[in-house]
Amino acid sequence: MRDSSYKSSKQTTQQIPFQGGEKKVMKKSLSLLLALAMVFGLFASMASAADTELTTAQKLQQLVDKGVLKGKPDGLPHLEDNLSRAEFATIAIAIAGIAPSTSTSSAFKDVKVGQWWTSAIQAAYEAGLVNGVGNSLFSPKANVTVESVIKVAVAIAKLTPVEGATVAGTSAWAGPYVQAAIDANLPVPTNYKAPATRGQAIELAYAVFQGLQVKPLNDVKAVLNSDDTITVTGVTYGSDSVKVAIGNGTAVAATVKEDGSFTYTTPAQAAGTYTLTVTAYKGETSLASTTATVTVDGFEVSSVTVLNAKQIAVKFNKAVQEGVAVGGHKYGVGSANSYFSLANGATTYPTAIDLSDDKTTVTLTFAGGFKLSSYSEITVSSSLKSASGKAATAYKQAVLLDDTTAPTVSGVSYSGGAATVTFSEPLVDAGVVSINGAQKGTVSSTSAVYYTINRNSTAAGSNYGGDIKSITIYNLSADTNYTLNLVGGYDTAAVYSTTHAPNYFDYTATINVPSDNTAPTITSVTVEGDVITAKFSEAISVAGSVYQGSVDNVGVAGIVDPNDNTVATYTVGWRSGSFLNTTAIFKGYKDLVGNTGSNFSAAITLTLDTGNPTVASALYDGTYLAIKFNEALSTVDTTKTLTVKYTNSNNVVTYPNISLASATIGYDVNNDGDVTDSGENFYLRVAASLSNGTYSITVPSSSVYDKAASAHGNDSGTVSLTVSSSTTSGSVTVTVYTNGLSTDTAHYDGTLKNNQIKFDFKNKKLTTAALDKSKFLINGAPLPADANLYFLGDTNVVIAELPNGAIPVNGYRTIKVVNIVDENGNTLSSTLADVQQTVYMKENLKPVAQSVSVVSDTQIAVTFSETLGTLPSTLASGLTVKVNDVSVTITSWNVSDNVLYLNATSAPFSASKTTSVAVSGSSIVDTNGNTVADGTVTK
Repeated sequence: MRDSSYKSSKQTTQQIPFQGGEKKVMKKSLSLLLALAMVFGLFASMASAADTELTTAQKLQQLVDKGVLKGKPDGLPHLEDNLSRAEFATIAIAIAGIAPSTSTSSAFKDVKVGQWWTSAIQAAYEAGLVNGVGNSLFSPKANVTVESVIKVAVAIAKLTPVEGATVAGTSAWAGPYVQAAIDANLPVPTNYKAPATRGQAIELAYAVFQGLQVKPLNDVKAVLNSDDTITVTGVTYGSDSVKVAIGNGTAVAATVKEDGSFTYTTPAQAAGTYTLTVTAYKGETSLASTTATVTVDGFEVSSVTVLNAKQIAVKFNKAVQEGVAVGGHKYGVGSANSYFSLANGATTYPTAIDLSDDKTTVTLTFAGGFKLSSYSEITVSSSLKSASGKAATAYKQAVLLDDTTAPTVSGVSYSGGAATVTFSEPLVDAGVVSINGAQKGTVSSTSAVYYTINRNSTAAGSNYGGDIKSITIYNLSADTNYTLNLVGGYDTAAVYSTTHAPNYFDYTATINVPSDNTAPTITSVTVEGDVITAKFSEAISVAGSVYQGSVDNVGVAGIVDPNDNTVATYTVGWRSGSFLNTTAIFKGYKDLVGNTGSNFSAAITLTLDTGNPTVASALYDGTYLAIKFNEALSTVDTTKTLTVKYTNSNNVVTYPNISLASATIGYDVNNDGDVTDSGENFYLRVAASLSNGTYSITVPSSSVYDKAASAHGNDSGTVSLTVSSSTTSGSVTVTVYTNGLSTDTAHYDGTLKNNQIKFDFKNKKLTTAALDKSKFLINGAPLPADANLYFLGDTNVVIAELPNGAIPVNGYRTIKVVNIVDENGNTLSSTLADVQQTVYMKENLKPVAQSVSVVSDTQIAVTFSETLGTLPSTLASGLTVKVNDVSVTITSWNVSDNVLYLNATSAPFSASKTTSVAVSGSSIVDTNGNTVADGTVTK
């Protein structure tokens, strides 16, 4: 008979690297053995390095020193003594980390409350580590066998017994446990059926305890990034992979380094709270799992600060999308299309918008200034996007426009022998500029120190209003301290207010132009046709010349790029044939302080452009499809059409071809508002609305042309594109319809019933995840549990059918949708009117027949719970009338308020007879059109 004195533990202690993982059917499989061997191999190598030389007594002492075990009263180890069942129960709960039981009763008759072993035995029993010997006895003083100790050790270590295993010398029941311990490299004694000594138990206990200290997952953290991605980091021991799952989503492998550290960054997430489950694996076996919770806030204004008489700083809780494109901070600047406005009677818009280095603060400049000492309302549109594409929460707040703070210097920068002093706000006058006590002027000189005034705009009234933003001081010697004094400068406060005096400032500082003895170098050379482009290590003032083969030849002067002074171009005429392999030598280029770079040689090939443009790649930014070619383009044939094969997530294929009628050449790769930057003219751009899925896009031949003297049309080409994040946060809107009031044309749909609400999400198709009653609110409360939600016709229209009585009386109710995401990941608009509307709803409570009474021998009266409407044309619709259980034919009927009168010609009714009226499927309605409820009334 199987010994059941000790059974597998059910204790849910900390998982350890040698755990068997999920509860699988016990199979003697090679993969499991290998996994266990590898994991315990890690433990064994760790333990052996530190503990190989430790004696059993020293191991016991370590466990005592750590407070895990208690020694004998005499201080001796007694390792050769046999171990009693009571002593082993004490060791078992200590190694497993189980607290002694505080129970006031015992599970065993021979274990009494108050004995030294009772709390340990009861705790081991409650944890499922031990059982008794039968007849409610435990036999605490009896010896425990080696195989029983091994079984409990396997349970505490959370190893999976090897089903069907037999080990010579063990009891049949013990074989699976002993084999699991052997496979895991535990120090297993071989006298399995003999009484266990304290020393044997300590060896096993020490090994298991050490293994418990090695945690598969350590220091797991989840951090929200500024772009709304989430980065999960940590350290794993004993595993060969780590996976991360968001909510109920599919787990994705993290990157694990040799030192065990791991990292995983999610895609950008919509606003909400996310639970990330991190699991360590050995093969397919789960070793440990933990969770981390991260909340992704919506994109919203944190604060608004009036800086001065014409500037306001708007700080956001996360990075703002940069640029002039739709959603960018500069979109529509200077016009009513701007995402920022200020209203004080008339509405004005910022003429300049600047973004801080950390992208979280937008500084708005209004060229016309403010009416000071007054309140204005600042508005931020929900069309503004965060860096991760989230729509801003619309913001509207009154701010006091005032300016009482004196300007100061916000920074000093150096370039060559010049220092640029930037002011904290726009100035009307920079005041007197002095260097080392001597006043300086603005007359240019090649040697004397002078300064220039740098304005925010060359013309007053435009952009920043022509105010002073900085001064630049020239002809300063390097590595020399200069005392700078600025006296009497003032801001624009008095310009926009008759009650405000200017805010004057005095500023003193030491400036020192750092020395620059490092000559520029050329970092790269590229060739396109006959144009050579050189990239330099620093800004240059002179491009020098390029020579063919030798500097003794005639050079071609270069031109410094006006938009990037680290780049220069040289247009040469060296080639006479279709191509030329030669050497270009660059000479005479200088940096801003005049350091001349060394001559630089590069082997180049000049070619005659005879090839046709070819398709290279494609991208989609949520608004535009941009197809990149292998060279610069000049024109597009707007009569052409792109052939598109689209496969959605359900593998449904359609062909939504795209016309090039509105296509243009050039794509603003860096979102700076132009397509003049290098490489941006390689793109064909066309507006498109692409849903998530895969696309095969074919560009017909001669759709675009290159810049060759005799322009070449492109070759036909096909490019693949996967759209997986074409989301526009805040783009999903809804219109709510009921059959309430026909005069409310914006929300009335006469095809609906009283118990129906229609939600029209326009062209945004939803998934079945949207059919969640908690996402549809009536006066702030979710739909009733027994409401029914379904799509009508297509997945952009949802019908909610409410249970009887959900709307008990007529009236207006506020309907709102929350947490809806369409099939492309687009989220709900942050504009309240787009997701919440107040509509009129008719009550949907069915009238109930309450009683029947005899009016005369030819008429009975049925009283309902509410006033009935016009009777249907079908006489006695859905009514069955019986007298003494015999059916009666109704020949006419009429209604008065809530009473229905039923008439018969054969005088069947009598006060002494039993009369019943059954209602089933009747088309009788109340005044709101609700049909009467089924039921029976009897007199």
